[in-house]
Amino acid sequence: MAEICNRKKAWVSFAALLATALVPLSLTSQQRPARPAWPKQAGAYIATSSEAIPAFPRELSGFRSEDGKDFWGKSFSLTGTVRVFQGNGWLGIPSFPSTMNGCSSGFFMIRWRSDSPDVPVQSSVRFSAAVAGRGDIKTGGFGYMSGTNCEQPMFNFGNERNRSNGATLTDVHYELKFWQAAP
Repeated sequence: MAEICNRKKAWVSFAALLATALVPLSLTSQQRPARPAWPKQAGAYIATSSEAIPAFPRELSGFRSEDGKDFWGKSFSLTGTVRVFQGNGWLGIPSFPSTMNGCSSGFFMIRWRSDSPDVPVQSSVRFSAAVAGRGDIKTGGFGYMSGTNCEQPMFNFGNERNRSNGATLTDVHYELKFWQAAP
């Protein structure tokens, strides 16, 4: 009988210890705001931090995605960095696989941030550096965009030196996800 009581005490102590350890974990997870959902409307969006940028969806109705592949199933680096300079205009991702036809054949999503979030950059979904595309130009240190395979994500430093620190350039770090039309 004494052995049963000792086991019971041990289990009660273990349960109390476990509960004590789990309560702070549950409070911590409750304090973290959830990432927003990816918007249904394509275009450029600004976020206040990396944590406020939506995660890429796992599924997109009518499309499929394959890691490391572009709209057309060809290998393409999904992460990288582009450097934007004051006064140099719009800059896209080198060799971005946009086309001029079949604009419903693919869809891209990009998450990005400025190397120095206090040095904001302009972002826009465009057909080319010279031809504007979908929606407005958005300016910030963090952001995300989406568009069709006929468009591409582009960045611009602007024509003026950064007022807060005098910067004339910044790097933009990005992560891409491509979607290809599927039955």
